[in-house]
Amino acid sequence: MSKTAVAIKNNSHNKVEDSHQLHYLMWFRRDLRVHDNTALAAICERANEDNAQLSAVFFLTPEQWQTHDMSLTQLDHIARTLPILAEKLHQLNIILTVKVCPSFTDCIVTLSALCESNNISCVMANHEYEGNEVARDELLTEQLANNEIEFIRWHDQCILLPKSITTNDDSMYQVFTPFYKKWRHTLEVSDIQIHTALAVIDNKQVNLTLSENSANTTQDIEALCKKTVHDYQKYLQTHKSYQDIDTDKQISQARLAYPAGEVTACHRLDQFIADDINNYDVSRDVPSLQATSQLSTYLTIGAISPRLCYLQATQALGELHGNDGDNFDSGDNNDINRWISELAWRDFYRHVLDYKPELIRHQAYKNETDKKINWSYDEDAFAAWREGKTGVPLVDAAMRCLNTTGFMHNRLRMVTAMFLTKDLLIDWRWGERYFMQQLIDGDFASNNGGWQWSASTGTDSAPYFRIMNPFSQAKSHDAEGIFIKTWLPELKPIPASVLHSEDKMRKALSKNGTFADIDYPVPIVEHKLARQLAIAEFKKE
Repeated sequence: MSKTAVAIKNNSHNKVEDSHQLHYLMWFRRDLRVHDNTALAAICERANEDNAQLSAVFFLTPEQWQTHDMSLTQLDHIARTLPILAEKLHQLNIILTVKVCPSFTDCIVTLSALCESNNISCVMANHEYEGNEVARDELLTEQLANNEIEFIRWHDQCILLPKSITTNDDSMYQVFTPFYKKWRHTLEVSDIQIHTALAVIDNKQVNLTLSENSANTTQDIEALCKKTVHDYQKYLQTHKSYQDIDTDKQISQARLAYPAGEVTACHRLDQFIADDINNYDVSRDVPSLQATSQLSTYLTIGAISPRLCYLQATQALGELHGNDGDNFDSGDNNDINRWISELAWRDFYRHVLDYKPELIRHQAYKNETDKKINWSYDEDAFAAWREGKTGVPLVDAAMRCLNTTGFMHNRLRMVTAMFLTKDLLIDWRWGERYFMQQLIDGDFASNNGGWQWSASTGTDSAPYFRIMNPFSQAKSHDAEGIFIKTWLPELKPIPASVLHSEDKMRKALSKNGTFADIDYPVPIVEHKLARQLAIAEFKKE
């Protein structure tokens, strides 16, 4: 078993009277799976060793998630996953109880009371790295310790845990490339474990004693989750960011694209490695293709293990090169290694967040750069970007796709973010927040890292003078205009050669232009001029 647990050690293991069987608790958070769940495997092992009962709990925290800008589609994905998790846990003789606790403060009170009323002496969970989550766990650790209850947390979200990849002077890498090289080398000489949770022997499957707004049968969990999603959707319909969004359609699209459960996630991984990974390096940048793994949605809520993703990719690499998967620098390994590097980026941004926790409080990684920029707070320009009405086809298509499906292709995330922060010079925090409010795979560490990369305020960020031209990006990655015309059907009559040229678009849409009758705006900003202004802003002392 891994040695990455953090525990408060006490005498609780021995304090329960002989007349009472020991009772342990697994607390699920963003780890909604049974296979390769570090904390679950550890607590099942301990329960079997100690002949203890084992229960499991998950807290729905809608008010807390509102303050964290969790998207409706992500909450719905969690809600659809929980009944499936409950069924999987039944196979291990474990009952999952789901309870609504509006905030993290309520979680602390409820979990403490739950431990007392159910005679629980040990709680296990997997680490979370965001600020409110860390503060919650620290308070709970202290409170449970006062009652001689162990609270043990395991590192599970990352392939390699935070602080394990550092420079020679033990500091965090500021640049991804050397981080990645050391990350890969460390993994190649390490024995990466897949943690197997064994069924709990003779577990009496105790139903936890909980108050109202809780459920512990699959049917009741499903009903409670549906009600939580419905209430959340009702709240969001009064929210400014959702005023132009058909939330029913967005949920429907997300459900079709992302069926719930770890079996589905694992099948998607198998399919990607079998069919698409060997073309990933090129195809991943073409938004009209379904050429990416589509696993970020499952990784975000922990429905699949990042270690499993890494191990299956390296196995494919080994099979491709006669089990010589260590030679990851050779040219013909680009596709699989490119995808592995995306897993490393995910680790990197979590390591950065652990190293610099103030990022959660809207602070830039490069504060000195961020503070000197005279960011714009133009509500009208932001609304045009948000609604996909900027007059820049690739940006607008990407935003309308996001608003309709709750998902955006990674290349388009960079293009739209750089357009907002460089062409419009709007504060990156506005865009970062809007993405979190809409993305089904919204994840603070990666989302923040991506936005600060685009805004040139983050670690290893894009140099301020490298500003993507959204028209040339469209020409490179949507050459025939397939993606653009899918999401902007009004532009179907316009040839791709016109769509990919700002000057031609302005002329075609002008009063006497060839396509003057099309209901689509001319670009709200001239890219060449906007680029010059942005560079001047970043260069100033």
